[in-house]
Amino acid sequence: MAIIHVLDETTINKIAAGEVVERPASVIKELIENSIDAGSKSIDVEIAEGGIAYMRITDDGVGMTEEDARLAVLRHATSKIQAVEDLFDIASLGFRGEALASIASVSHFSLTTRKQDSDLGTRITIDGGSFTDCIPYGAAPGTTIEVRELFYNTPARRKFLKTDRTESSKIQDIVGKLALSNPHISFKLTVDDKVSIITPGNGTVTDTVTALYGYKTREDLFPIAYESESIVIDGVVSKPTLLKSTRGWQTIIVNNRVISDRTIAKAIDNAYHALLPKNGHPLVVLNIIVPAEMVDINVHPRKSEVKFSDDKIIFKAVYHGILNALDNPLHQRYERESSQYLESTNNSSGITGGTADNGFTELHNQPDTIATAVNVDKVYGGRHKLGYEVIRDDTNEFIRRLKTEGFTPAPKCSFEQESFMNDSSFHEVPTEYRSYTEEDKAKFKSLYQTNPSVSESTGFNNSLISTDSNGSIDSTDSIDSTNLASSTDSTDSHRIIHNSGLLPMGQVASCYILAKKGDDLFIIDQHAAHERVRYDRLCKSAEAIPMQVALMPTYMNATDEDMTLVEEERDALLDLGFDVELGGPTQIKVVGSPVDILESKVEEILQYVFTYLHDHQQPTKSQLRHEMLAYASCRGAIKSGHNLNMYQMFVLIEDLFTTDKPYVCPHGRPTIIKFTPDELGKLFLRS
Repeated sequence: MAIIHVLDETTINKIAAGEVVERPASVIKELIENSIDAGSKSIDVEIAEGGIAYMRITDDGVGMTEEDARLAVLRHATSKIQAVEDLFDIASLGFRGEALASIASVSHFSLTTRKQDSDLGTRITIDGGSFTDCIPYGAAPGTTIEVRELFYNTPARRKFLKTDRTESSKIQDIVGKLALSNPHISFKLTVDDKVSIITPGNGTVTDTVTALYGYKTREDLFPIAYESESIVIDGVVSKPTLLKSTRGWQTIIVNNRVISDRTIAKAIDNAYHALLPKNGHPLVVLNIIVPAEMVDINVHPRKSEVKFSDDKIIFKAVYHGILNALDNPLHQRYERESSQYLESTNNSSGITGGTADNGFTELHNQPDTIATAVNVDKVYGGRHKLGYEVIRDDTNEFIRRLKTEGFTPAPKCSFEQESFMNDSSFHEVPTEYRSYTEEDKAKFKSLYQTNPSVSESTGFNNSLISTDSNGSIDSTDSIDSTNLASSTDSTDSHRIIHNSGLLPMGQVASCYILAKKGDDLFIIDQHAAHERVRYDRLCKSAEAIPMQVALMPTYMNATDEDMTLVEEERDALLDLGFDVELGGPTQIKVVGSPVDILESKVEEILQYVFTYLHDHQQPTKSQLRHEMLAYASCRGAIKSGHNLNMYQMFVLIEDLFTTDKPYVCPHGRPTIIKFTPDELGKLFLRS
């Protein structure tokens, strides 16, 4: 008896469904793309319980005859291509002929369709891949597809679906992106009997963006119009002030197909470059048209990725297209508004030629910049009336002077070294910059008295504590650094210098600590060093970071994506020391937070965790833990500009050398730079 056998059609369809239908959003995408290919002007989507229980897509496209409807639900049945050669010149969104058969094999499926010139339509029902009925049916022109109980017959697939909120969010995202790629089509999405998305379908990308992301985004958009090397790019980009924590507002369209592509995403980031903060992504809608021979769309089961014959050309075009839009936003905007103005003027006056009046001249005189305009009344509206009026008047006066007189920067000052030397105060060391303060000496003396072995292992002696009558350090005060270097094998609970052998000498620019060991000079970045110390302390926690329950829960505003993460990643957040739960329609409640994180930093760090989870699909537990601890360490560490006394510098250095990797911070930057006498000699051009 043969071991190998041919699978039955139902099993084949279910396997194929696993490639095409990943979740309800995949079903919506495939069915909407079919509606777009059918020439629809209006597409209506309705879902219930995240699309798992119910999905319906209705369009006003060309519809199908009964014969075509029967064929459409078969595997590899399509009207889009005829032969293999057609794969290299595909103009439609669908072409494989797998979607309907795959969807119907894992759900209760019905298709109702009617052509414009037909009196009756056709209704086909399929249950779990088994054809059940085909009858004449009264229907409006177009096609309606209903999908119920997705994956009801494949429970292994169904259990991997997320919460209803998550699945609904995925559907809203894909419907929004398909609307942006087809602004000439009116889209409507209803989620659990509530309208979630509705777009005008007037062919204007800006209006579609406004309908999806809110009216306030409209004034912060710049159009793109770029052409180079047979590549045409249009769309819109936002000002650097309009940001989202994830790439959710970035839509990439290639030959009318919504895709994700790392090369294009990198080009977007490079084009904005230093205009953006560390964690922020601008709103971008790019419609890229390339010759068919330059792109292969048949590289992904769900057609969500493409392969370019030359990534560098695409990168260059996207980069320069966005850069031009940001550098010259007015040129493109005025060009567009000029044509609109001339058209409206000519239409209203009946003029067929000639030029417009001064209306457009005034348009060109309107100032506009990449920066968002400041609403003075809004900024200062909550202040005391008198103080508000003073600030408002001062601001208006400042703006008036800028417009009429321009801006002249203050002259830069320069000083010769002699001017400092002639100053009588140059030789007087201020008290705050003396090597050791009274507080330092008291702490050192206490340390010496409580642990007499310190003087033997580290070279401390009584001269360290001695002072003159004015409280200044005597010239005989010293610490024998030679003995420090020979004591690395001893241990002490007070983290004494024997761990490093470094002797702090002072602070430069309230940022760098100068220290020496023997004849070598060390420069220590105090922020990076403290980062490393804090990171190692946090890492010493067990599997889960210790959490402190708040006496009073705090509330923070959150996006739909953040609230989805609260539901889906609760265990991961608990491991990080955060106990959070939903606190309202747009808020989450923070019940507990890590014990070593300042309360004022909890919301900021939690938001960073959300951003990292959004940007990295399913990070490992160790990756997430490292990122959160590294960020928390950075935010809580001392910063540049923080003055330290000698004792604080001393303790920081010793804490640093109790860590596992004292020479780099958690982000990989160096904490210490060393100069030997030879290296110093080279800097001073000594032979």
